[in-house]
Amino acid sequence: MLPKMNEKFAAFVEPARHTRGGLRLALALILLMLFYAVLTFQIILVFVGLDVVQSGESFSGSMAALMKGFEDPDTPFQMIVVLCTFFAMLGAVWLVTLIFRRQGLRVLIGPGAVLRNFGIACLIMLPIIVIGVGFGILSGDARPNLSFGTWLLWMIPALPLLLIQVSSEELIFRGYLMQELAARFKARWVWFFIPAIIFGFLHYDPTRMGSNALLIVAITTFFGIIAADVTVRTGNLGAAIGLHFMNNLQAMLLLSLDGTLNGLSLFVTYTHVSDQAIVRTMLLSSLAYLTVIYVIYLFIMRRRERQLLQSDATPFT
Repeated sequence: MLPKMNEKFAAFVEPARHTRGGLRLALALILLMLFYAVLTFQIILVFVGLDVVQSGESFSGSMAALMKGFEDPDTPFQMIVVLCTFFAMLGAVWLVTLIFRRQGLRVLIGPGAVLRNFGIACLIMLPIIVIGVGFGILSGDARPNLSFGTWLLWMIPALPLLLIQVSSEELIFRGYLMQELAARFKARWVWFFIPAIIFGFLHYDPTRMGSNALLIVAITTFFGIIAADVTVRTGNLGAAIGLHFMNNLQAMLLLSLDGTLNGLSLFVTYTHVSDQAIVRTMLLSSLAYLTVIYVIYLFIMRRRERQLLQSDATPFT
């Protein structure tokens, strides 16, 4: 069931084989977290400074207001600030790759038709998003959050920032971490599942999600497994970034669950995140739907792999 090591994925992992070492990886991950924390604080200071200059508010007052916005970003500007902090994640993984490998971010993206894979993944996700948003609207569990004109204006900075957000996460989990583990371990489950599990548990949020916190972990872990699957089969991050981008586009910019990251969303559900029983049903439905899609995907891939024995045609290159 799991995708096997192949020529494309071997080429993707190759840049990590020259600098492998257990202590080296542990130190790299520690520095990654440290760089992320420091750079995030620097970005926050920039926004606080801009607010102090513009509004005349005290430094402590601006800092308190900004941190409150991080907890519940329900305005477009607050969401823009949240998305901007992912430049810190991007900078952190770039610094770690530079220091420990003397390489740039390009090696984490991988070779091949990255943009083509990204585009195909987006097109595959498009009907799924249309169905999801359409069902939310037709079921009556959606209310306008921003006027269409206002939303379009905010999409100018939001879309590239969203791309930065999903790319930085994929560069870390399906890029750096997956490459490093695959270069060290032959067992497929290590480099296939461990990055996805870590990715999932970093979404653990019992304060906001309550009893559904572990269910969110399960869903994001499953998404991480799907992202790992397409990365192994294609040999680059193009498809994984495309799937991640479209998923977050729906959840953060089109139809958001009330009480979550909905400051930039066109629609927001009437259901609030605190309505745990209803939210649990919604999440289980999403998990079931995602499972069906993944099973169909695996069926198609198995057929394609059989065809590959007779020709070089694949859905991604």
